[in-house]
Amino acid sequence: MSDGIDFANDVGQPRTHMTLRLIAQDPSVLGEDQQILTAHVRVPWSRTEVGPRGARLHVVDYDTATGSYYKHPAIPSEDPFADASDAQLKRERAFHAQQVYGTAARTLAAFETALGRRLPWGFANHQLALVPHAFAEANAYYSREDGALLFGYVPADADREAVYTCLSHDVVVHETTHAVLDGLRRRYLEPALPDQAAFHEGFADIVALLSVFSMRPVIERALGQADKNGRIKRARVEPAALRQNVLAKVAEQIGGVLTQGRGALRESARKPPPADWAKKPEFDEPHRRGEVLVAVTFELLVEIWWKRLQPLLSRPNASDGDGRGVTVDRARAAEEGARAASQLLTMLIRGLDYLPPVEFDYGDLLNAVLLADAEVVPDDDLGYRDLLIERFEAAGIRLPQNRVTDVLTAQPPPHYLGINFAGLRSDRDEVFRFLWLNARGLDIPTNYYTVIESVLPTQRIGPDGLVVPESVATYLQMVNMTAREFTDESGLELPSGVDPGTSVQLFGGGTLVFDQFGRLKLHIFKPLTDWDRQLRRLDYLAKTGRRDAQQRLGFSEGTARGQAFARLHSSDLSSGEAW
Repeated sequence: MSDGIDFANDVGQPRTHMTLRLIAQDPSVLGEDQQILTAHVRVPWSRTEVGPRGARLHVVDYDTATGSYYKHPAIPSEDPFADASDAQLKRERAFHAQQVYGTAARTLAAFETALGRRLPWGFANHQLALVPHAFAEANAYYSREDGALLFGYVPADADREAVYTCLSHDVVVHETTHAVLDGLRRRYLEPALPDQAAFHEGFADIVALLSVFSMRPVIERALGQADKNGRIKRARVEPAALRQNVLAKVAEQIGGVLTQGRGALRESARKPPPADWAKKPEFDEPHRRGEVLVAVTFELLVEIWWKRLQPLLSRPNASDGDGRGVTVDRARAAEEGARAASQLLTMLIRGLDYLPPVEFDYGDLLNAVLLADAEVVPDDDLGYRDLLIERFEAAGIRLPQNRVTDVLTAQPPPHYLGINFAGLRSDRDEVFRFLWLNARGLDIPTNYYTVIESVLPTQRIGPDGLVVPESVATYLQMVNMTAREFTDESGLELPSGVDPGTSVQLFGGGTLVFDQFGRLKLHIFKPLTDWDRQLRRLDYLAKTGRRDAQQRLGFSEGTARGQAFARLHSSDLSSGEAW
């Protein structure tokens, strides 16, 4: 018998989920009993070994500050920390391992459920390493080179107990999302306009926030103490109150350490961006710019939640019986909030497949979510898509034009002569053959380097049980040239500060969505020959000093691409944040 394998839960007794106790936000957030707020949550089951190590995740508890390495047992049938005290949760390294493993597994499952397939990592290994005590520093980040999430900690001193980023639900979800996004859209680490880096930060915060809201017991605590009948005042669930909810914060404990007690690092959900945010230089910083997406999403959550609460507030028994106002059952209100969060998170994740593979901007996200949702829920009876457009437009983010071709209605239709339809659902070479055959009809220039980067199946299930099988292929186009050659090709003048001899790298590409029969439905594209966009990109990269060691533009920013998240989360950023 191999040491550390949980044979009680081995393949002889198959199951789909296990229940683990996890810290719901971080150790500084207390429940009504003044104990650390925790939740017993369902986590996808996997046979685990010492680490714990499963099929997709591997906890490696190595502390570089002390040179210590700890091996933790496989996750057993019964959670050993189900009734553990707060002191044990904070002190026991085995629980730290369970916290990162369970939270990362739950986050990965949210993406895979929404997209209907297993997701690849952005590196060669099958298992993402989770390092709960990686270094003695108030930081945490994803590293593609290491294939790992690295969580730091602040050692205890005379005035403060130790603070572990691995115990923050928000931080673990945030970093896991970085790893998932990198596997889905590897080119989003290329130097680009500011929306691209901001998307990684903003979307990671969004997933962290909505993951917390999807746990009903946690929302119940946030809604406040109920009366003897389990009811709370209507005022607690009105939009104004929900916007000020404690759950709208991210990384509270680690934020208290890094900001001298001011609280959560980013409270963007409660602080809508100014109307002219896009023109303000401080919003070029990825975290600040990412806050725009978080604010929009939180506003959407509040409005969807409020819509779902209306039937509860209009029932005959909504009065408290003393004529003092309308009340609502706290458990039901929390349930509606959790459903709203899960539904919104699923909508946003579904849209990821419909993003272009390069040169992301915020309008692409709005476009992608609308396209994906319309495929699964053709009749938007609740008006969620209209609400999405309204909230994004209120933040200055508008639906882009001329970036999508509805191929099923296009004239002339694509050619399929000699094409293997089954291959269009799985084979990169077959998709390239199709693209080459239809390049003119799809308006794809063939005089630039072109490669099919991925062909992935997907299967989405709508609210009515409708199954929508598709395959999604992405192609990349790239060219290296001098700045002088760029002016000759585009007919545009170079931005100030760019020498004609400077080497530049330009990108374009698109996403091809095929139906279950292998017919192309949608072409979502960012043309390499959009010279105005290329000029804006070069101007932005030059003005912000984003050159590589050879002073080239568009190749890299002088650091390893996989270390981009360490740099983003470093403490020398203008925002003053260290995570």
